[in-house]
Amino acid sequence: MRDLIRNEIKEYVLESKENWLEEIQDRYFDEPIVKFASSEDPLFEEYKKIIDIDHLTPKEAFESFFGKDSYEGGTVISIVLPINEKIIKSNAAKKDNASKEWALLRAFTDGFRIGLNKHLVNFLEQKGYKAVAPADLEEFKIYSTLSGPSSNWSERHIAFAAGLGTFGINDGFITEKGIAIRLTSVVTNLTLIPDIRKAESHTENCLLFRNGICGACIKRCPVNAISKDGHDKIKCWKYVYGDESRKLAEAYGGNSAVGSGCGLCQTKVPCECKNPTAIFP
Repeated sequence: MRDLIRNEIKEYVLESKENWLEEIQDRYFDEPIVKFASSEDPLFEEYKKIIDIDHLTPKEAFESFFGKDSYEGGTVISIVLPINEKIIKSNAAKKDNASKEWALLRAFTDGFRIGLNKHLVNFLEQKGYKAVAPADLEEFKIYSTLSGPSSNWSERHIAFAAGLGTFGINDGFITEKGIAIRLTSVVTNLTLIPDIRKAESHTENCLLFRNGICGACIKRCPVNAISKDGHDKIKCWKYVYGDESRKLAEAYGGNSAVGSGCGLCQTKVPCECKNPTAIFP
């Protein structure tokens, strides 16, 4: 069943007519990576301390949709959507703001992610199981904290639990296909063998954390929101969602409501398309 699910997701991403950007005559997203986490993994409870008390566990997310006591265990399916290299290269050439291709990706991503989630949920239902995408629930929320914006279902933390990668100094998520990615996930009552989380720390894939020899993303940030001390989420948020970002998105033909994004710290860096620490023992 694990292989069936992986193949279904890959087929949807690679064959979807929506997954096509005219500007580059190629896909927005390349072949996805899919891994599985047990909904009983104690890390999900730990997230209430690490992230916030309101961060949902898989059980809470499932039962918020299907009702109290409806969940008796299962699996979290986490999906990495690697961004096409042509889009990455277009953004790598920029210094102060996002490229047109990157801005159009930003406008495209949410709708595609929702469509993929619905497809996977329907696939599981046809097999006799229940499933829900927590980030698409009415209960999903993004809210302000003293350190910046947070959500009650962090796709990056879900992906970490599934063993898909670790965090960088810029708070991005570095997978085997790099940091220039998008993430999504689905919770199901289908119980599957979970993938092994091999990382010894939550920052293992970041060269700066691991070897102290990088910091490329620090130099790439146009508003100095990244330093060796970490990531200023508030400064970053204001730039990514600010007026100039909205105007640029509109000029590009994107979605002014979500802005043009930035992504400079995810491109023209050693981790843009790969795990740069894979060469180290």
